[in-house]
Amino acid sequence: MIGPSVPIYEKYFRYVVSWLLFGVAGTLLFWQWGWVYVAICVSAAFMLSFGYDLLARFVVKQKVKAMVGDKPFLIVDAVRMRKERKGYLVFTKRFVLFVPVFQKIKTVIEADQIIRYEADRLYVEIIARFPNRYRTFPFVVLSSAKVLKALHQLTGEKMLPYKYEKLEENNS
Repeated sequence: MIGPSVPIYEKYFRYVVSWLLFGVAGTLLFWQWGWVYVAICVSAAFMLSFGYDLLARFVVKQKVKAMVGDKPFLIVDAVRMRKERKGYLVFTKRFVLFVPVFQKIKTVIEADQIIRYEADRLYVEIIARFPNRYRTFPFVVLSSAKVLKALHQLTGEKMLPYKYEKLEENNS
């Protein structure tokens, strides 16, 4: 079942509604008055569907460049589960960021802080080690395969669970 917290629901619902409302209904309604009205309806449908995504990705790229100074190599639609906040999960060479479009960036994880990650369908959980504690960052993403590939590229091989990290150090 697709719920409102899944990024694919909002994105494709917006696509379908804008193309049905402006692309199909607007074209059928305004074709008798002239091709200019049809062109306006089709361009409105394009701007509400693909134009919003292009503008949001441009804003996200600019925010990431201003925040960490790196160019992003992967941007995926995501929802941060703790606060049900929608945004984009962005991967750069050294960082993983969660970037909401209209709010400040509050989640920045360095690649060397990531000790474990797991994925189950659209759910991705990143566990990071900070100076005082471990933190988990749960996300629902549009494509977990792309996210896992990017996480593997950032961290190398899959790492041990953080609970067993001390056991391995003691055995060595």
